Amino acid sequence: MLDPASPLPLYAQLKDALRREIEQGRFPVGAAIPPERELITRYGVSRITVRQALADLEADGYLIRRHGKGTYVAPRDRSAISESLSELTGHLEELQRRGLEPQVEVLVLARRPLPDEIAGALQRPAGAESWFVHRRVNVGGAPLMLSEVWLPSDLGIELNAERLQGVGMAQLLTEHGRPPACGTQRIGAQVAGAAEVGLLEVPPGDAVLRVVRVITGADGLPLVWFRTLYRADRYEYEVELKRRR
Repeated sequence: MLDPASPLPLYAQLKDALRREIEQGRFPVGAAIPPERELITRYGVSRITVRQALADLEADGYLIRRHGKGTYVAPRDRSAISESLSELTGHLEELQRRGLEPQVEVLVLARRPLPDEIAGALQRPAGAESWFVHRRVNVGGAPLMLSEVWLPSDLGIELNAERLQGVGMAQLLTEHGRPPACGTQRIGAQVAGAAEVGLLEVPPGDAVLRVVRVITGADGLPLVWFRTLYRADRYEYEVELKRRR
């Protein structure tokens, strides 16, 4: 039980009590934390106290809230994944290089005509046939990113969902004699829409990290266009800075 006479606020006492239960394995990774009303009854505290304790545990990486589903014990390593901007690597390739095990869900795989804007970026005619891929990538049992990919059909690459679950586009291009040579990338932010809230399991109104990338081959022909949305609490970019002399 919590001690109302303690100089430590009740929310901090509750936070410590729940953290100990997580660390001792009473709530294992992936387990649901009891709902607020049960914690209120069990510890004799207010709803505000419970919410503050849970928010602090989430900020410290012990919990993850899944919108509309509840609050769960997070994987042990919840620190943000940091990617360098000093070299060109594929999204999945970067995760694998860091010893992580991304789980890929292919949400959509279809042949579609290129939209005007993307056709321009890929230097193809508008409406040209292309592969469209929409994927969700999970790391550590929780969503990390959503990726939309446009791959022109004139490259002669056939795609299937099973293959896309194991390898990234950079590897597929290389296997078909079109290794990536360079690329351009724009990084920004946007508010998660209804689809992103559900698929990335973030609260409504949360910002997500948006990365738009075009990969080009050695002959200067653009090969593939990506738009990737990352959970902003799980991914970041870093760049080395040098002062101009």
